[in-house]
Amino acid sequence: MRKGRVPFIITFLAPPLLLYVVFVLSPFVQGIQISFTNWTGFTPNFDYVGFQNYTALIGDSAWWHAVTNNLKLLIVIPIVTLALALAFATLLTRGGTGGTQHGLAGQRLYRVVYFFPQVIPVVIVAIMFQFIYSTQSGLLQQTLDFIGIDLLELIPNGPLGNRDFILWAIVIAAVWSTVGFYMVLFIAGMQQIPREFFEAAAIDGAGRVRMFFHLTLPLLWGHVQVSLVHIGVGALDMFALMSVMARNGVSADYGGDVMATQLYRTAFALNSQFGYASAMATMLLGFSVLLAVLTFRITRRERLEY
Repeated sequence: MRKGRVPFIITFLAPPLLLYVVFVLSPFVQGIQISFTNWTGFTPNFDYVGFQNYTALIGDSAWWHAVTNNLKLLIVIPIVTLALALAFATLLTRGGTGGTQHGLAGQRLYRVVYFFPQVIPVVIVAIMFQFIYSTQSGLLQQTLDFIGIDLLELIPNGPLGNRDFILWAIVIAAVWSTVGFYMVLFIAGMQQIPREFFEAAAIDGAGRVRMFFHLTLPLLWGHVQVSLVHIGVGALDMFALMSVMARNGVSADYGGDVMATQLYRTAFALNSQFGYASAMATMLLGFSVLLAVLTFRITRRERLEY
């Protein structure tokens, strides 16, 4: 039986590995290769220019503006999203007195409501929030009118027309659309923690806050670590939301530029500079890998067994 196990395993692993190499690794390698050329993307000829595209990036103010926006997203989105997800998950699993009760009444309904945005396509979320932020009878405008506040006085040109506010308006949409996914992930982790731990902590006089930070969070740290990497890589992308919500044809669009939208515009709008855009994509790939490595190193701690 052991003798035929290796060929059996290889038989099942070979097709997916082949597909991964052809459709994932191969495009990465080709993209890195193109980043060292001056290819326009539409001609069969190109010249290798060495590190010229990368040195040009160093002096590209538009690129560094996009990088700065991504760094802002990288700080705000994980903190806000994971904090809300942890809060919701805790309320729906340990919502009783002292935190020992298994969930609140109607918790299944709450889970569906909170998770529902996750099943909506990102483009639909972007279009929906465009209507919400609209200064012409948008939901936000109508709500503020009801309490006697003018949206245009509060935010000149509206949330998506204000260069200083557009990035944060899109952050709200991003958090709303993703918090349900991480809530469900944390609920799954919390349900694996034995109830006796919480009962013992409650008997010892631990309150909800202390119980969360000294019991729930340490035992849930593996889930938090993976979530940080996942949402961090997502914050370095943000292409779908930005390409829809920050493309209104006004000067405020510049305030919503990120690396993904900048490289897309470079490849398909600015004289089809595929070589230069590939250098941007390679830098984005490097940032993503570096983020994952640093996150796992910084958040690494001894695994708690229970």
